[in-house]
Formats: sequence, C-alpha cells, structure tokens
Amino acid sequence: MNRSAQPAVESIASGRARPRMRARELLAVFAPYIRPERPRIVLGIGLVVLSTATTLLRPWPIKYLFDRVLEGRMALDQAARAIALVALALFAIATADGVLRAFRRHVLKTAGQHVGFRIQTALYGRLQEMSLGFHERTSTGELITRITRDVDKVQDLSTETLVEAGSHLLKLAGMIGVMLWLDWRLSAATLLLLPLLIAATAYFNRRVRRAERSARGIEGAVTSVAQEALGAVRLIKAYGREAHERERFAARAREGADANIGVSRTEAIFSSAIDALVALVTASLLWLGARRVLAGSITPGDLFVFVSYLRDFYEPVGQLSKLGGRVSRISVRAEKVAEVLTETPAVRDEPDAREAPRFHGEIELRGVDFAYRARQPVLDGVSFRAAPGSIVALVGASGSGKSTVASLVPRLYDPVRGEVAIDGEDVRRFTLASLRAQIAWVLQTSVLFHASVHDNIAYGKTAATREEVEGAARAANAHDFIAALPRGYDTIVGERGDTLSGGQRQRIAIARALIRDAPILILDEPTTGLDAESQQEVLAALEALMQGRTTLVIAHDLTTIRSADQILVFDRGRIVERGTHDDLMASRGRYAELVEARVNVERPARRQRRAPSPH
Repeated sequence: MNRSAQPAVESIASGRARPRMRARELLAVFAPYIRPERPRIVLGIGLVVLSTATTLLRPWPIKYLFDRVLEGRMALDQAARAIALVALALFAIATADGVLRAFRRHVLKTAGQHVGFRIQTALYGRLQEMSLGFHERTSTGELITRITRDVDKVQDLSTETLVEAGSHLLKLAGMIGVMLWLDWRLSAATLLLLPLLIAATAYFNRRVRRAERSARGIEGAVTSVAQEALGAVRLIKAYGREAHERERFAARAREGADANIGVSRTEAIFSSAIDALVALVTASLLWLGARRVLAGSITPGDLFVFVSYLRDFYEPVGQLSKLGGRVSRISVRAEKVAEVLTETPAVRDEPDAREAPRFHGEIELRGVDFAYRARQPVLDGVSFRAAPGSIVALVGASGSGKSTVASLVPRLYDPVRGEVAIDGEDVRRFTLASLRAQIAWVLQTSVLFHASVHDNIAYGKTAATREEVEGAARAANAHDFIAALPRGYDTIVGERGDTLSGGQRQRIAIARALIRDAPILILDEPTTGLDAESQQEVLAALEALMQGRTTLVIAHDLTTIRSADQILVFDRGRIVERGTHDDLMASRGRYAELVEARVNVERPARRQRRAPSPH
C-alpha cells in the first residue's frame, strides 16, 4: 500500500507565528492539571471567606470604643471592663486573621506545587514525543526555560494568584456594602475613582505585556547561550576562548537585565500612579468625612470604620490593578507552555497502527522524497532494498542524504512522498514504540549518560540483568577496560562520557546496541575520529554486532565498508550508483573517485607518521 502524505510540521519549531491564545483557551489547556486540586482550592476559597470576615471586623471594636466608651457615658469601672473587652477583641481578631492567612497560604502553595508537578511532567513527556525536527529547530535553552521558570509562574497563577484575586474582590464587595450602609454619600465619592483606576490599569497592562514578551524572548536566549557553552567547555578551554564566552554571555545577560528592568520600570510607574491616586482621594474623603461628623450626620466611630475601610479598600483595588499586569506577564509564559502541551507531534502513531511483529529485517525504500523545509529537497526518488541480514553501505559527500535515509527507517522523520517498508509493510503501520524497539543505533559521537557503566549499557534493554550486561560488554571487547575502572561496572562516567576515551565510549555504545538484540542495526560513521588502535578494537566489536542483522552503515572511511553486500552512492539526494566494492571500482564512477580521493588524503598522513623524528 503506497501512502503518500505530507507530514505535519510542529508550528513552534517551524517558526510559524501562532495566534495568541485567549484566556478561555488557556484555561481549557490547564484545567486537567488543576482539577485534581479542587478540594484544596475550595478549602482555600473557604479560608478566604473567613479571612474577609476578620478583615471587615477589625475596625468595629474601635468604633465601639469611640461611640460608647470615650463619650464618657459609662462609669469608670464599666469603661475599664469595656476597654479590656475591646483590647481582647482586637487581639482575637488579629490572631484569627493571621492564622487564617497562614493556613490559606500553605493550602494554596501545596495545591500550586501539585499543579506545577503535573504540568512539568506532562510538558516534559510531550517534549519527548515531539519529532526530531522540532528539537532541531528549537533551542535547548528555550525548552529548559519552559519546563522550569515558565511552569513555576503558571502554577502560581493557577492557584494562589487567582484565589488571592478572589479574596480582594470579596473584600471590596464586603467593604462597599458596609460603607453604603454607613453613609452612601461618602461611598459614592469613594467609588468615583474606580473608572480612572480601570482606565489606568488597561493602559499599563498593555505596556507591561509588551515589555514582558520582549523580556521572555531574551530570557530563553540567555539560557541557550549558557547551555551551549557549558556543553562545549572542552572546546572552549582548548581554544582559550573563556574570555570570549564570558563576554558573549554577559552581552546576552545584559540584554535580559535591561529587558527586565524595562518591565520593572513600567510596573513602578504604574504602582506610583495608583498610589498617588489613592492618596489624593483618601485625603479628600477624610476632609469630607470630618465635616459630616461635625454636622452630626455620622458618629466618630462611623468615620473611623469608614477611614479604615477606605485605607483597606484601595489596597485590594491597587492589588487588583497590579494583578492585571502580573496576569499579563504570566499569560505570556502560560502561552509558551500551552503551545507545547497542545502541539501535535509531526511524527506520531497512525490511528490504525499496530504492534510490530519480530522483524526478519528486510528494508525497502520506495520512491522516497524528503525535505526538511519546503522547496529544499534532501531526497529525490530514493529506492532500494536491503535483504534480511545484509550489510548496505550509504556513501557520499556530506549533505548528500545518507543520514536522512537512516533516520527515515525508525521514523525519526516521515517522507514527504513514497514509503519506507520493513518486511514489506509501511513502517507507519506500526506503533513507534514497537518499531524503534527493533532498531539499534551506534552513532558517530556516542551519547553516554551521567550514570554507571552498567546503566549506560542496560539503557538498550529494559530490565537487563547483570549477566546480560557483562555478556554484551564482552562481545563488544569492552569488558576488560570496564573491569579495570575504579568500581568496574558501577563506575559513574562523566557527563556525556567525558571520563572515557573515544574508543571506550564507542565500545560501550556497541554493547548497548548488542544487548538490545535488534534485527536492524544503523551505524552512523562509528569509527570517525578514532586512532588506529581504537578503530581496530571498535571494528572487531562491530563485526560481532552485525552478525545476522540487517545493517545500514554510513561511513566516510570507505575502507571499512569493502565487504558490504551493497554500496549505495548518494549525490544531491539521489542514488547515482549501486553495487559491490569491486563492481563500483571497476565502473570507475563516482564511488571510485571517492575512494581515490580518500587514499590521496590518507597517504601523506601515513608517511608523516612513519617519518623519523628530527629530534
């Protein structure tokens, strides 16, 4: 069955601009991660209600003191008891308010941590599912920022920030109700400021959001520079470029600092404007309220309650107005997280995909076209067949399409046209997990994890036993040097395997491929960069690895593929020659040119190695 399909390309990775997500869309994305915390959030809301009640009660003991005690109508002993009760009431209300606030913070922080954990885990899992093309187009630093800082901000917004907003709204509603009951004229004057506050908030929110978007983009770039430099620290030290890297990082970090200063400046101006407005209206209304007390319209206790509420009234108004800017900033980060969570991987299981049976190992490409970007073809009509258990070598200049062909077999990418088949079936008919479980890789640069040698080898097979790990190491000619390590198989290798030589890393990678016992093997220039002795040891290990497996070999060192059953010569995405080594040498075509060019490069190097030292 020939299924030709243009693969979807993740919009984030391809750089296509996505429309901004509305609040409703963001809520729909994050709701599944928030929903399990509903009991804690409901408890937090209940604590908000109780805390609001204590806030509204705070000035009333003083009102009683002004209106009933200080007027001088009580006997001294009775007044003393009343004053004691007022003091006790103030203490009880303040204590209850503090306990409720602390408990609420704890409950909401706990809910937020749980929400953040779920989002972070889901985000990391989705990044693992995204296609190789996505990761090649998106910087590692940007992705790390999304997993860490962006998720932290989203978890605060999803729980504590929104509940705090509810707390402020509830306080405002309660205070407005009491103020209207005490004196509607003063209340009306107080509320005159609200339209001005709303207009100022809308204006500054737009400015804060623009500034935050700029700062967020630079922040990801700073992380990328740091990650890139730390990953290449050996090269940096070898070339003495530490000062250059410090300057490069400092330049980016300075941009990030300037951008964040811009955000802070906008927020500071906003906060100052709000505070000035609040101070102006408070002074004006205090003057008006005092005149109404003198006129006998309200009592001194009423004025005290009113002024207390007035002070507390504009605090939540100011917080809510600032909250808009905070939400605007966090929503930028939330969009970055939501983009990944809602993205559909370009390479994924087809709806009718099934578990792959144990492969015999026949590989066939049928008229395959491929392009990483539109109108930039990498493969053009590639067709070939690799018989089960055979060795097929892919040769050609850099960029000719060899590695792309190898990447299509395990569906790291999907072809634009044509199909890749194993044992006669399109690989898209199989689930990705069952397909890739039967393919082993040995790369040019072996990837080792910061873990034990045992764990690095066992990475190729789930639940591998100690005996299986050691057996694979022996077959890969790696057991002897592993046994000589300080803790043998339990020795922790450095990050990326830097504590081992290139040949040792490669033999551990071969052991990892051996333990996988996969019927299909891909060797991507496995001996490049090794010295002659290490190369021979690795080649001997590869001989054991290739036995009985269908093997695709990508190699610049053409002497390592002379015994291949079939050699495919690529040029600009097409197969221009195919055959055995002897057949291709006899035809005096492109392959023969490559071999002769390689020999001409290596001959002077061998002479130089054999030449006696002048010293």
